[in-house]
Amino acid sequence: MDTAATSESQVEVVHRERSATQILVLVILMAAVYGAGLYVTRGVVFIPGVTWFRPANALSELYGVNFGLWGALAAAIGNALNDILGGEFNLVLFVPIFVLEAVCTALIPYWVVTDPTLRSTRGKIEWLVGAVILQGLTTGFGIAAVLVATGTVPSNLFLPIGQTISLNEGVPAILAGVIQYALFPQLYKMGLYMGRRLEGSNAPADYVASLAS
Repeated sequence: MDTAATSESQVEVVHRERSATQILVLVILMAAVYGAGLYVTRGVVFIPGVTWFRPANALSELYGVNFGLWGALAAAIGNALNDILGGEFNLVLFVPIFVLEAVCTALIPYWVVTDPTLRSTRGKIEWLVGAVILQGLTTGFGIAAVLVATGTVPSNLFLPIGQTISLNEGVPAILAGVIQYALFPQLYKMGLYMGRRLEGSNAPADYVASLAS
């Protein structure tokens, strides 16, 4: 019997199809956790009416890399839920911020990080570039641009808002990388992982095979 083929088939089991109900429940739970995590630190304000201390931002990268599109959707819904709970929901800002939250904070890390196990040097560099730097800058200055374009804030605040949000997004993403490295094996073996397939990815082949043992 081909041992490599057996290991690969065992790993494939983790990617079994999930029912629509299972996915819906997962998205709701992740959104609730993210929204609550953002809400509890609202008291530590950086820019009034714009942003505050948000360590829960680390969840959006984890959601994106480990759950793909569904994780991105959960992050965007969770962010909107936080705005509703905080009494700051704005219908004009809802659509552009929802899209930025899904694409920039979650999908960009998902697209860039081709080794979600972070066991390779390439995976670690991709996390730094995609999940920390690119994610932080696109989110920060993307939101700043939306706020200026909609007249929510004056144009002279574009740079300070962009810089502040970029740091507020990028720094927690570093912690997210540590969590990703530590918890990925458990998440994968429990069958919860829904990100890119490891087979054929840039994850070390021997490590992928070990996950099936």
